[in-house]
Amino acid sequence: MEVLLLLDALEDIIEKASNLPLSSKVVVNKEELLDIIKDIRIKLPDEMKQAQWIKEERQKILIEAKKEAENIRKECDERLQKIKEERQRILAEAEKESEILRQEADRRIKSMIDESEITKRANEQAKEIISAAQQDAKKIRLGAKAYADDILVELSAKVEKVLATINANREELKNYKS
Repeated sequence: MEVLLLLDALEDIIEKASNLPLSSKVVVNKEELLDIIKDIRIKLPDEMKQAQWIKEERQKILIEAKKEAENIRKECDERLQKIKEERQRILAEAEKESEILRQEADRRIKSMIDESEITKRANEQAKEIISAAQQDAKKIRLGAKAYADDILVELSAKVEKVLATINANREELKNYKS
């Protein structure tokens, strides 16, 4: 800042000036001091405007970063809600399908009870159907969990990217020299 350099020059002139005997007053070159004061008056408004501009830009960047962070948070909340709803829907479908398969197995078992050989075969088929239904339901549940986890990993990466951008902007503002 040029104003600070001019103030330093003014201070040097006063400190190096000759003292009047028996007083704390000094003799200085009036024209030299007035020239420095004139330069300070000229430079000061420009530097104040520049400082104000930097302050306003910093505030704009912070407001934009907060808005972006809020938008990302809202998007995350919405995606999370959709994931939860999708998971609930998939689980409900899996339970419904499992119940249908169990009922089908029960019906087949009852229809084969009349003969012992048929009954044995029916019991085996019922176990297979129930096992298959349980495996299908498990696969659907695991798939829903994996899908939710994938979405959350992607969301986490985006949040980390925005946070890194915000931190970089803050560092840039801290390191700005005029």
